[in-house]
Amino acid sequence: MAIAAILLTSIASGSLDSGNTGLSPIPMDLKVSDSTAQTGDNQASASEGTGVEAVTNRKNPLSKNSSLQQVAHEDIMPAPRPNIIIMMADNMGYMDAGCYGGGDVLGAPTPGLDQMARDGLKLTSFYSETQCTPTRAAMMTGRLPIRVGMTLATEPGAMAGLSPQETTLAEVLSDAGYRTAMFGKWHLGDINESEPQNMGFDEFFGVLYHLNSYSQRQRIGFDPNWELDEPLGLVEAKRGENLTVVAPLNLSSLSIVDEQCSERAIAYIKDQADSSQPFFIYLPFVRTHFPSVQNPKWAGKSSKGPYGDGLMEMDSYVGEVLDALRETGIENNTIVVFTSDNGPTLDQWPDAGFSPFRGGIGTAYEGGVRVPCIFWWPGKIEAGRVSNEIMCTMDLFSTFSALGGGTVPSDRPIDGIDQSDFLLGIQNNSDREWLVWYIGIESAANTLPAAVRWHQFKIHFKAYDSFQGPESSYGQIPAVYNIEIDPREGHNIAGEHDFVINAAQMIYRQLVASMKQYPNTPSRAYSTATGAQ
Repeated sequence: MAIAAILLTSIASGSLDSGNTGLSPIPMDLKVSDSTAQTGDNQASASEGTGVEAVTNRKNPLSKNSSLQQVAHEDIMPAPRPNIIIMMADNMGYMDAGCYGGGDVLGAPTPGLDQMARDGLKLTSFYSETQCTPTRAAMMTGRLPIRVGMTLATEPGAMAGLSPQETTLAEVLSDAGYRTAMFGKWHLGDINESEPQNMGFDEFFGVLYHLNSYSQRQRIGFDPNWELDEPLGLVEAKRGENLTVVAPLNLSSLSIVDEQCSERAIAYIKDQADSSQPFFIYLPFVRTHFPSVQNPKWAGKSSKGPYGDGLMEMDSYVGEVLDALRETGIENNTIVVFTSDNGPTLDQWPDAGFSPFRGGIGTAYEGGVRVPCIFWWPGKIEAGRVSNEIMCTMDLFSTFSALGGGTVPSDRPIDGIDQSDFLLGIQNNSDREWLVWYIGIESAANTLPAAVRWHQFKIHFKAYDSFQGPESSYGQIPAVYNIEIDPREGHNIAGEHDFVINAAQMIYRQLVASMKQYPNTPSRAYSTATGAQ
């Protein structure tokens, strides 16, 4: 009876969420008097025989004559499943955004991302894979890229792609009743079976490769007779259809790809706002990958040059997406995440982002894999929260599958972790203690990883100082760095930290055993490695 009394008191005092919960208002549900019906500072008046409109998730609305016993024992429907939006930058530096120390300091303000961080959760130890394709494969499948054969960036015409035997996040959510759409860069293959419209998305509009794939033909010395295949331009397709080329892409038309994709995403939000079905939008930008072809609307906006202009442009689209959610009144039932697929392209400096860490794309050093990440869900995720707990792109698969009520495959290892309780503040700690990175095309179970993050330590078995090398050799034992006190990984402390190496060996043995039980798919990102014709 005590529980019932508390519940009735909560109802009477207006503590039910009267904001946008994604639930339809049910008139005449709960009837209250002038002295008890309050929402914030506004007092709702109700005379005898009238009621206040209340938002409820009850199967059977209560009447004013409902007893405490009826209140206590009434069945409660589960909370509505949230809409889900993933926004992903391409090769963005950890410190590019103002909320991570950049922004105005680096000549390119990012008000959209800064506001998103103020309104949500900013993670300072969020990790990607080392390159574009592996990260996208990890996020879509919740599995280590070595397991799915996608450990390198795919090239146009390579006849490669994510295996249809894999189950993507889009497929999990679609099976759970979500409408799914993708607008942006795929980079998980250009063969029909591996294209987005055949991997769980109801519709796709965007590009299949990294940005510089489309500018190769305009480079000095290019010979089309030695090209594997000409990359498709801007394409689109509905579920199960063949791709249709919307427009060719070159150094001029590349400038407006993000603008076109963002416009489509915002139109989709507005179109789905009144739907009874939740939606999943994947919006992977082509920014900030080189070459930074300036959109005329943004040229010269930053003091950092073309890269900064592109960063500011992308930031504006982040803000517009969040504005669209507010305008349609569905922000309280939509979880949004922004992150990057890897660190900056240091080999392309100054057409690259900035990281305070060692290394960049293609490396397992912090600069290559430690990326910005912000979660936003008004009313659910605490505003202004900052956490240094470990989380990674694989966790997005498991977390969003859980929040969306999807069924995760049980016939294979899933390396992602459901981090719902951590994101929602039910617990302060992440459930992830370690993370591992593989570099190269090897798929054998005993393949040695490039690096392991365990607690505050980073263990390197092999390393590259940049995407193009050189390779660093660590002699007979791996290098160990305490990245909390040595974030630039400059002081190898392996000699006095055997226990850290022991932990890495335990992780390695667990993975070897798992990969022997469930064999890895041979490389599908670099198909010639497996003898493809």
